[in-house]
Amino acid sequence: MIFKALANEASGCLAYLLGCGTTGVAALIDPSRAEIEEYAALAQAKGLTLTHVLDTHIHADHVSGARELAARTGAGLHLHEAAEARYAFIPLRDGQELELGRVRLRVLHTPGHTPESICLLVSDTTRSPDPWFVLTGDTLFVGDVGRPDFGGEGAAARLHDSLFGRLLALDDAVEVYPAHGAGSVCGRAMSAKLGSTIGFERRFNPALRHRDKEAFVRALMADLPPRPANFEQVIAKNRGVLMLQRPNPKALAPKDLPAVVDRGAVLVDIRHPQLFGDGHIAGSLNVWIDSPQFAERVGWFVPMERSLVLVAETEVDVARAIGALMRVGLDAIAGYLVGSAGVEESGLPVARFPTIGVAELRHRLAQNPELLVVDVREPFEWEDGHIPGARHIPMGQIPARHGELPRDRPLALICRGGPRSGTSASLLLRQGFGRVMNVWGGMTHWEQAGFPVESS
Repeated sequence: MIFKALANEASGCLAYLLGCGTTGVAALIDPSRAEIEEYAALAQAKGLTLTHVLDTHIHADHVSGARELAARTGAGLHLHEAAEARYAFIPLRDGQELELGRVRLRVLHTPGHTPESICLLVSDTTRSPDPWFVLTGDTLFVGDVGRPDFGGEGAAARLHDSLFGRLLALDDAVEVYPAHGAGSVCGRAMSAKLGSTIGFERRFNPALRHRDKEAFVRALMADLPPRPANFEQVIAKNRGVLMLQRPNPKALAPKDLPAVVDRGAVLVDIRHPQLFGDGHIAGSLNVWIDSPQFAERVGWFVPMERSLVLVAETEVDVARAIGALMRVGLDAIAGYLVGSAGVEESGLPVARFPTIGVAELRHRLAQNPELLVVDVREPFEWEDGHIPGARHIPMGQIPARHGELPRDRPLALICRGGPRSGTSASLLLRQGFGRVMNVWGGMTHWEQAGFPVESS
């Protein structure tokens, strides 16, 4: 058997190449759209022909590459028969087996995360007919389970049945390989470890501590993290309701920017937050290309139907951004500007804000009681410890809740390290706040310095 996990560390997405080295046939499970070239090249390098492409469910966090990969390779495209897709696919049924030479895949229908979710039991028949491992999609993660919030408590109850009635009925030694890991927005406490076992998850997965269905549903529905704003559009693309397109952005000169801005393009500045603070085109959104969940964060704040113009420091950063944005369905990238000098040369208004360290923040707080710290981390981070007197608004809620913040006081934005607070500062500037600053190093440096912290 040939088996390889293909991880996208920025998004937490996991795809799998699985095949028979003797017969040279293979399957690709849960492919991401941005890595199609890499998948095809890897299969070719290993002497494999892709005959099957499968999605374990209709994904909501990224645009699947299954259709494009199947069309490119001639492989069959497989989904569970309950999938509501508007394109041709080969339906899978519970208990059905797929043969890849001496490798066998058996379909387990495990609804809960979505109605059509499946897991795949994998056997190497040269060793044993018994399952060696299971590809669990978004049903069971390492350290967590799938989100049920698309179907509410009913979906959570179905997920309980799928987990305790089907997956946890497997032998403890069966290995577990999910479709997402740490860094994904599809769970709450996923491990960075790529795999686990049924036995280990049974004993140590916090989400599985409640065997009673009602208790499981209550625990799973409590404090669900917010869904990214573009989830519905991603689902629509994966169902074939919205068309797929490949971005074809043009390199822009500084003089070109006023015209594209007049046509309604959103400027997404992917430079380092400190460079952004030193000078950027007024109204730009700052999401650093090296920040965690870069593409997902852009998707929080830019409607999928709006065209984008990227402002980047290098051509390499542009290429990285295009691939990441395409993965989450943000295909309408009209153009890009490379180099910080172009910001000043564009002729458009330029905005700035200071970037300060934690020592400077503490000094300013002592000197100016009007300065308000705005903590943009997630609730669990805030509860673990925050600066006394700070106001808490998570980054994703800034557009809806900025009215809660005073416009007549200076605001210091803080997160764990600096990227989220940089994005939040850009959001507030877009809303007309005049006195904002970004705290680089964030709560990590604040706590390391031994400065005061209080817990909720």
